[in-house]
Amino acid sequence: MIYTHYNKAVHSIDKVKHHTTPLFTALKKYENEQVTSFDVPGHKRGLDPDYALNYYGLRTLRHDVNSMPTLDNFDHPTSVIHDAQALMADLFLAEEAHFLLNGTTSGIQAMILSTLKPKDKLLLPRNVHKSVLNAMALADVTPVYMVPEFDTEYGIAHNISVETVRKTIAEHPDAKALFIMNPTYFGAVSDLKEIVDIAHNAGIPVLVDEAHGAHYRFSEHLPLSSMEAGADMAATSLHKTGGSFTQTSVLLFNSKLIDKHKVKSIINMLTSTSASFLLMSSLDIARQHLALHGEEKINNVLALVQSFKQKINKIPGFYMLEQEKFHTKYKQQLDETKLTIYIDHRLDLSGFEVYHLLRSDYDIQMELAEPNIVMGIVSFMDNEHELNKLYDALTNISHHHFKPDKPFVPPILKQMSIPMQKMGLRDVFYSETKVVQIEDALNEVCAESLMIYPPGIPILMAGEMITQEVIDYWKFINDQPIIKIGAENKNEVFIIDNKGDNLQ
Repeated sequence: MIYTHYNKAVHSIDKVKHHTTPLFTALKKYENEQVTSFDVPGHKRGLDPDYALNYYGLRTLRHDVNSMPTLDNFDHPTSVIHDAQALMADLFLAEEAHFLLNGTTSGIQAMILSTLKPKDKLLLPRNVHKSVLNAMALADVTPVYMVPEFDTEYGIAHNISVETVRKTIAEHPDAKALFIMNPTYFGAVSDLKEIVDIAHNAGIPVLVDEAHGAHYRFSEHLPLSSMEAGADMAATSLHKTGGSFTQTSVLLFNSKLIDKHKVKSIINMLTSTSASFLLMSSLDIARQHLALHGEEKINNVLALVQSFKQKINKIPGFYMLEQEKFHTKYKQQLDETKLTIYIDHRLDLSGFEVYHLLRSDYDIQMELAEPNIVMGIVSFMDNEHELNKLYDALTNISHHHFKPDKPFVPPILKQMSIPMQKMGLRDVFYSETKVVQIEDALNEVCAESLMIYPPGIPILMAGEMITQEVIDYWKFINDQPIIKIGAENKNEVFIIDNKGDNLQ
């Protein structure tokens, strides 16, 4: 049984219309033509049989082409790219859909740059992805951070509560936009429909980071998608949960509050004029597959996850959040395709060590880790065999590392606070910096955001003051087998050198 609080129906999909793949079909036609190429790219469709790129196959090289009349132009599409984007918009219930070839990062940048002017206020959660920070630096906007609901047991932030949004809008009626995640990296989902209604009643457009929510459109057992909830724009990563090539996403638009022509202009500003037809065609193919098979496949994998969760919760030392308890505690929903697994203190391992162990000893690559958790992501392509492999690995790890008489408690953040912001993001970007040992950085201004990747959510943002809590936590993080973003040497940090008059 799939437990759900959602009261939604999957909007009907015209499967006859979505059988077509305008862009992919045009590429296949071009592949079979005996074209002599005096244009770019320089590999010339695989003419040299000794060229190592031919390892990927002649078909790949023959689909890696440049814009031309028969294949349309990304900047000003009028034929097959236009038609493929129109089908994407139809599927996701948007007025327009724009292909993104630099990931949801470029979509987030486009949303912020096209909606806000310098010094405008943007309301947003504190636990946003680093791409939002970079977009705010580019746009020179003023962030107004909202504190998300925090899980003190897991040591992770969930989503923003409806009441926090309502209160923040009341306190900042001059805000020009509201930025929301649907879901968070760990799968927490707020009542987006109510949040959108609150914002729209105040005349504020809603921008959504839907990097991990491309599949919501296709199941009544999943939360509302951004367009179903009435959001103005959403950047949606088809590559994460929709099956397209890495770094492909779509920007969905459905707004009366934002100039759609400016949105397109910003997208062109941020995208290469040599847009990859391989990447675009993967969006066309993924859209077709989701339209024809998405609902059935996603519901099937959700049923498998329910069974998997029940089994995991019987393994000593591991526990997965339950939908009912989570909703009662936080008034939010859980995306069941996020396998967020809690590491009990009676295991003598941190989440980072479990993550590393799964990869090194069991050939299982999880998405990310935190001190107390390890997380995986399932898509509609996963099956029972894959989940059983993970279950067997965790069972074996428990057998060797469950030590109830020797509890191991890794340091975790006790709350998601908002550190003191001493400088604006754009001011930091243009400031002089220096590198110091992390122990010597107390009360200094951080010049580069500190984060674990994935997920790329800052522990400390550029421009914020470095506290003792951050120093202690960062020292622990640096000893873990994970990717850290910060200074090259693990115990060093960039701080502002020439503070000038920028400090508040």
